[in-house]
Amino acid sequence: MSSSAGKFGEAGHLGEDRSAEEAWPLFVAFLQSRALRITQARRIVFDYAFARHDHFRADELAAELTSGENRVSRGTVYRTLDLMTESGFVQKIREQGDYAHYEHIYGHGRHHHLICEKTGAFIEFSSDVISAEIERICKENKFSERFHRVVVFGSSTDLEDAPGAEG
Repeated sequence: MSSSAGKFGEAGHLGEDRSAEEAWPLFVAFLQSRALRITQARRIVFDYAFARHDHFRADELAAELTSGENRVSRGTVYRTLDLMTESGFVQKIREQGDYAHYEHIYGHGRHHHLICEKTGAFIEFSSDVISAEIERICKENKFSERFHRVVVFGSSTDLEDAPGAEG
């Protein structure tokens, strides 16, 4: 993510969902600031990523868009997701394996993840205590934070009943 992520993809409060319509002009400004083209294919990828309310893989999104009226090439999907990550509209969550998952975060506030290694389920949580501790450590070390995320890998004995669990 670039240092301009806060300017272009600044997040709001957890649970608040801002639409792609509100975010698109900000993404256009990001593309223009880098002298990149604004294309219909990028808009389609952007809209489809915003329509997802789960943790999705790039290949899943590409599979949705490789046929039909809104057909977009796989390469465009991957490149647009990279730009959306850099600009702060989506977050890339790297698993321990070969895959990364994405989620749109614009308007959703800072949150963290527990990832079950048995089921692949994601549990989202937010913690002012964790965020405050990271801020304290940064300040103590005269470190200017650009972005942080917490991802905890492990397993849950009762994932079906866990709040926020998503498989």
